[in-house]
Amino acid sequence: MENLKKNYHRFFVWLAAFGMLAFAACSDEDNDPMPPAEQNIVQVAQGASQFSTLVAAVQRAGLVDALSAAGPFTVFAPTNQAFIDAGVTDITAIPVEQLRDILLYHVVSGRVMSNQVSTGSVPTLLEGESLAFTVSGGTITINDGVGVISADVPASNGVIHGINSVLMPPAEEEETNTIADIVTGNENFSTLLAAVVQANLAEVLASAEGEYTVFAPTDAAFARFLEDNNLTAEQLLASENLVDILSYHVVAGSVPSSAVAAGSVPSLNETPFFVSVDPEDGIWLNGSAKVETPDIMADNGIIHVIDYVITPPTQSIAEIAVGFTTAENPEFTQLVGALARAELVEAVSGGIDDNLTVFAPTDAAFAALYEALGVEGFADIDIDVLTAVLTYHVVPARAFSQDLREGAELPTLSGDNVLTVNLADLEINDSGLVPTLLNVHATNGVIHVIDQVIVPPLP
Repeated sequence: MENLKKNYHRFFVWLAAFGMLAFAACSDEDNDPMPPAEQNIVQVAQGASQFSTLVAAVQRAGLVDALSAAGPFTVFAPTNQAFIDAGVTDITAIPVEQLRDILLYHVVSGRVMSNQVSTGSVPTLLEGESLAFTVSGGTITINDGVGVISADVPASNGVIHGINSVLMPPAEEEETNTIADIVTGNENFSTLLAAVVQANLAEVLASAEGEYTVFAPTDAAFARFLEDNNLTAEQLLASENLVDILSYHVVAGSVPSSAVAAGSVPSLNETPFFVSVDPEDGIWLNGSAKVETPDIMADNGIIHVIDYVITPPTQSIAEIAVGFTTAENPEFTQLVGALARAELVEAVSGGIDDNLTVFAPTDAAFAALYEALGVEGFADIDIDVLTAVLTYHVVPARAFSQDLREGAELPTLSGDNVLTVNLADLEINDSGLVPTLLNVHATNGVIHVIDQVIVPPLP
């Protein structure tokens, strides 16, 4: 039966291309005499043995009266051999409605003789479907493969053209709702769509073979990201890192928002991103992108709409701090120098499997400390005291600001000393968090900038 369906499909594809039919006359399939023109199309076909299967099909489909009407009609009539070649040996095995559609796909309105056929498409009696004709060197081809073998057989209500294959109507495309469909149909995803197409990922997101969870940035999210990074959309689309950026937003499998938990999440980029859940149950990625609209269901997964573009971190905490020291407006020169003196640079270097949070005092914060201690700089501070102070600013966990909770006590690398979170005043102990420099993401953790050096209890 499966083979039969495949052959039906081939049959319909062939017949479906007839439009303004113009058939070149070819040799007759056999020598059966054709009935006189006083007979209608059905009667003519009944009188020709090579069309006996077609006649049986017309009868089963209940089309005898329709094709015996005044018309006129032009019928592209598959021969018995055409049906056999299509694998049709039992007309009764075909559902009546399907058979009816197939036959109507072989009929066009009007009496179209072979010398009237021109290249183009012509609508058939099957609503919404046309046949495609190609005329070249006197030869007529239908739907890129079906040939006319006996043209211009007259009937009282039209004309018959015998063909060597069965034409199958184009299979109705099943309506889909894939991730690609949703992105394509939403005007707020135009930049994402352009990026997906540029990165050749559209086919993946349209495939029904796998399931994915996509954290999808809106156009506004891309605009913020581009502005923050001094990029144009054209530069982003031309970036060699485009595939890495897009795949960093995709997770294998369908993950509804109810199953999202704080922590590391493996992405298709092979670098994890980090989920935080804020005190109001908002979901954040890498401390910078918030889920605006969760759980848009697709045939092949789920979309969660986010308000910023996330990228994999490329530098460690130590490298980021050093980078600030060479900026146009240098920062963290004192922190980097103090870490070097205390031989702690290695402790805040590392990769994605390391998880640290550093509360990084500004240069102004260190200047205030020096003044309070009556020293010129970090070189004048006892090395044990300096080490205790610096390790008191490091938490052995990757804690984005959204992970912090009011009154929470955070363990540090400074022995049993803990830091206390004061969200109401945006402070860690008595040091204020700098709102514009929270969640600086590094390979080995996250940096939050603070405006005072925090001194632990000292012996």
